[in-house]
Amino acid sequence: MSENPGAEPKNGFRDFFAEVEPLQMREPFAQTLGVFKKEDAVMEYGFLDVVKMAGHACPTTAGAYLCCRQALKALYRDKTPIRGDIAITVYGEPDEGVYGVIGQVFSLLTGAAPESGFRGLGHKFKRKDLLVFNPQKIDPQALCFEFIRMDTGQTVLVKFYPHRIPFPAEKSKRMGELMQKVLWEAAKQDEIRQFQDLWMEKVSEMLMKQTDISQWIKIETRKDEKNERGKNYRSTGP
Repeated sequence: MSENPGAEPKNGFRDFFAEVEPLQMREPFAQTLGVFKKEDAVMEYGFLDVVKMAGHACPTTAGAYLCCRQALKALYRDKTPIRGDIAITVYGEPDEGVYGVIGQVFSLLTGAAPESGFRGLGHKFKRKDLLVFNPQKIDPQALCFEFIRMDTGQTVLVKFYPHRIPFPAEKSKRMGELMQKVLWEAAKQDEIRQFQDLWMEKVSEMLMKQTDISQWIKIETRKDEKNERGKNYRSTGP
């Protein structure tokens, strides 16, 4: 967790990691166990936390971070989101494409966990099964995720279209060519650096410029008519 998201990154990380707008979350579980010095403290999660968790930065982790941030803004508006009180459905299998990595990012940021998650403290703070995978494909062109605010049942569907992210075609082509040389250890040092700079340029532009973001991340409000996950979660307990 970032203690000071505006500070210069330590250990040689790219500068822009610390400049990405952080997520602020209330964490009642931590509050209950005395983690904070003061009541009503807020946790901050930045993109650098995602980088440390995943061990890398890429368009997928950047996209997951932005999808989560956009969903929470839609659900909570001007209120601080509550970590552990958000249920998520990833419309894809955990071992399919990048869905597993995206699920890990969502879990880090929201506390929603798969079946291996925390079972709860008494009847409270259960995180297990708040993150589920569903093989249904809602939009064949998009990666789709449903976020449910469990205290209200308010639900949003996030559609992420990676192929719509604006990035010059010539740079994408060059990046692909260089990646193959890097992976096969055939790249010269200047080519390695060029590949890394192009890769990070795309990640940076996604997170910092967010050009035409409404075209590659779409938020749809849904009625939680069929989904009673919030009620079921509260009634079943750990």
